[in-house]
Amino acid sequence: MRVKLYREHKYVSFALNELERLIAKTDFTDPAALAHIQSEWLHVKEMLQAHASHEEHNFHALLERKGSTIHHNAHNDHEHQEETLKNLDCLLEAIKTSSDPVEGGYQFYLAYRKFVGDNLLHLHEEETKLLPELQRLCTDEELRALEHPTYDIMTTDDLKEMVQVLFPHMNVSDKSAFLTDIKLAQPDKFLELWEQASSFLSSEEVRKFQES
Repeated sequence: MRVKLYREHKYVSFALNELERLIAKTDFTDPAALAHIQSEWLHVKEMLQAHASHEEHNFHALLERKGSTIHHNAHNDHEHQEETLKNLDCLLEAIKTSSDPVEGGYQFYLAYRKFVGDNLLHLHEEETKLLPELQRLCTDEELRALEHPTYDIMTTDDLKEMVQVLFPHMNVSDKSAFLTDIKLAQPDKFLELWEQASSFLSSEEVRKFQES
């Protein structure tokens, strides 16, 4: 099986949908509930910005070096995403001083829900168009190397936190791919991480990884 990028999209989709469900049932007349939404929204927004930046500076840059232009639509989506995030910021902030916070909350919900739908189409394009192009143009070693700088600067605790966040939304194949990449990039850190495998893998998953 070829190296497959974008596995973290499973978590991205989960996080966006979880926030949509929270917004849908929020009482926007309650200042504490509004503050909670703002906190959760900030977390999701920062995650999306970091995710887009990683793709731009690594995946898109590699495609550029290979002479491909297939990523241009995804790049434009990232730029449009920044505009949308700012608009959502404004809609959420306006609820604080709105004479009708219920209506303000509803308008924020509608705008956010549309953003979630648009983002699903964006993720789909990356996995069905950009990924095959990256696999066609690049060796598995080149694709794995995209994550090496990230693993270089992450501590073992950082790696553990990452897999604990991502793995609940992945199947055993995804988990094995992540762990294999870490093992190849940072064997010493992997050994330290593996000592704590019971905190992010089931006993059956540990067995399957050891046998692979």
